[in-house]
Amino acid sequence: MKNRLKILWWVLAEQYRSSHILFLWKFIYALFDGLSSIVYVYVAAKILDSVTKVALSDGSASNVYQWIAILFVTVLATKFGYTVNTLFSIRLSDRVELAMNEKIMRKMYEFSQEQYEDEAFNTKIGRANSGLSAVNSTLNEISWLSSSVVRFIGSFIAIAGVSPLVGLLVVALSVPGIILGIYQNRYREKVYRESEPLERIAYRSRWLLIDARSMPEVRLVNGFSSLLGQWRKHKKLVDKAYYTMQKRNGLRETVADMTEPLVESLATLIYFQSLVAGSIDLGRFVFLRGLTEQLVNSVNSISMFMRSVDERLIELENLREIFDLKTSLPNGHTLLERPLRIEFQDVSFRYPTSDTDTLKDISFVIVPGSKLALVGENGAGKSTLLKLLLRQYLPTSGRILVNGTDIKDIEQQSYYKMLGNLSQDFLTVSHFSIRDNLTLGVSKKTDQDIYHALNLVGADGFISKLKHGLDTRLDTSFKDGTDLSGGQLQRIGVARALLRDGDIMILDEPTSAIDAKAEFSIFNNIYKEHEGRTTLIVSHRFSTVRKADAIIVMAEGKITEYGSHEELLVHGGLYKEMFDLQAEGYK
Repeated sequence: MKNRLKILWWVLAEQYRSSHILFLWKFIYALFDGLSSIVYVYVAAKILDSVTKVALSDGSASNVYQWIAILFVTVLATKFGYTVNTLFSIRLSDRVELAMNEKIMRKMYEFSQEQYEDEAFNTKIGRANSGLSAVNSTLNEISWLSSSVVRFIGSFIAIAGVSPLVGLLVVALSVPGIILGIYQNRYREKVYRESEPLERIAYRSRWLLIDARSMPEVRLVNGFSSLLGQWRKHKKLVDKAYYTMQKRNGLRETVADMTEPLVESLATLIYFQSLVAGSIDLGRFVFLRGLTEQLVNSVNSISMFMRSVDERLIELENLREIFDLKTSLPNGHTLLERPLRIEFQDVSFRYPTSDTDTLKDISFVIVPGSKLALVGENGAGKSTLLKLLLRQYLPTSGRILVNGTDIKDIEQQSYYKMLGNLSQDFLTVSHFSIRDNLTLGVSKKTDQDIYHALNLVGADGFISKLKHGLDTRLDTSFKDGTDLSGGQLQRIGVARALLRDGDIMILDEPTSAIDAKAEFSIFNNIYKEHEGRTTLIVSHRFSTVRKADAIIVMAEGKITEYGSHEELLVHGGLYKEMFDLQAEGYK
């Protein structure tokens, strides 16, 4: 309970920071809405009482006109207040959504690659994103809850003056409904957590079946029936779990709801007896009857909103959990300067979910200005080595020194600013223009700088032919969009790495979709453009690798050979074997 109150205070504080005035308005309106309902019932009763007296020649018609005028003003004020509240609520909701989305995106940016590759962490992220919608809905529900409480207190006081028994009966019968609602929320959250992995599989299978980019390959590999089967199987399991939950909760809610007509019937009977006994007049009877209905509705609303708020708090707890998480790879404080010298000292690494080391006793030095290549069969550990070099993971044992400082102690952004990296699955933002993709994370680059980089990779020709040139988006769903080939996208990726003007350029299979002739030209330009700075290339193409000053050969997580192309051929190990096999394929 204490933790729930902390979460509630936290989310209300976030909303208050978004807009003090709009936040306070929600509670002012709640007070107004609660009181206006009571006033409406009172005025309606007075009109009926006045009309009755006029009909019996015991009253003045002016009283009827007076109360009708008051009713008109009451309804007009209620409508106006509702309109203003709707506009203010939309405005506040937009501000809160903007602030919270930015906050969670900044938090996500702090987490390490190790965390993103953890399935349990991804489950938490999914639950947290679902909890974002609860931030706005919580304030709305608390506002309506406050309005119901005001309505309840006003109605209870008025009724208790005539019949305390009715007031106490309504209150007593409301408690089980609130307790039942909270219990149901706990059960609902349990079902959601258990069903979440199944729902994720169903969602991903469905996405592959409707994604325009995935469908061609799904069709080619004849995978439609398999994916459809997976989607149907897991969707049915999720639906069954949710249906069982709703059936169980629905039966209990039906029993709880039976108290409402019972209370209203008993209250009406008590008021009728008072009317017959002459204790109250017809106007008071109608007023009390209306207040009883208000009281019962208020109790139902309070019960419903308390259950709903409790449910929102469960969702907010999932969201808050992300904000409370710490990164597994804290940022360091040592700023770096060019040139970068990187040394691996007896580095071994094991993934958190593995029982064996992926890298074993890795030692080598990246000397400033050198051209280094990394080769090996699939699964040799090349990609893992790059992850450690890029500070996405820390070594299990040994050290990686950057200019003499342990990589865990360096300030991450100062390090990344000096790297030009192109991974195998490099990022392209399809709704961005080519220009924006090229300069992502880079500032102060002119079109001249951009076209120079594009010229080095042979991409200036096809881009200049596009109707919108550099302003072309990489998505044909936009009017100014286009669909580029894999080779063309790779050229843009290499150009972006060049534009970063880093001290070290890391290229992981950068030209796998580009023909050998174009690749030869691109790498000649890269080495020339990057002269005096470090280049690290991972590639299976030996026409690219052989130009490096030094080549690291990896097998089973170890460095098995090290030297220049000529030295490794003389050595006669794995490198020569792979080189000869590839050369044989070109004959």
